[in-house]
Amino acid sequence: MKKTNPSLFRGFGYVAIGFAAVLALLFLLNLRSRIVFQGPNYSALGWMSLYSAAIGIGLVYLKKWAVALFAVSMLVIGIFVVVRSIIETPFPWMLLNIAIGAAFCVPSIPALRCWHELK
Repeated sequence: MKKTNPSLFRGFGYVAIGFAAVLALLFLLNLRSRIVFQGPNYSALGWMSLYSAAIGIGLVYLKKWAVALFAVSMLVIGIFVVVRSIIETPFPWMLLNIAIGAAFCVPSIPALRCWHELK
C-alpha cells in the first residue's frame, strides 16, 4: 500500500491556526459586547480557539497526538452530521448532508496511512 505524505497535515495545521485566530477574534469581540452592552456569554469560543490553536501547532510539527485528536474530532463530527441528517433532514437535502459528513470522515484515512512517519 502506498504511504501518504504526512505534510498534508501541515496544511491542515495552518488552516487550524487560521481558524483559531478567527475564533479568538470572535471571542474578543464578544467579550467587548458583554462588557459594554451586557450581551450574551459565548466564552466557549475562547476554549475552541485554544483547542484549535493547540491542534494546529501540533499538526504543523507533525505530532502524533495532534493528528490523532484531529482525526478523531473530524470523524466524530462527520458521524454526527450523517446520523443527524438521517434522523431529521428531508430526503433531497439528506443526500447532501451525508456527503458533507463523509467528507469530514476523510482525514482519518491519511492519518492511519502515515501514522508511522509522524513524530
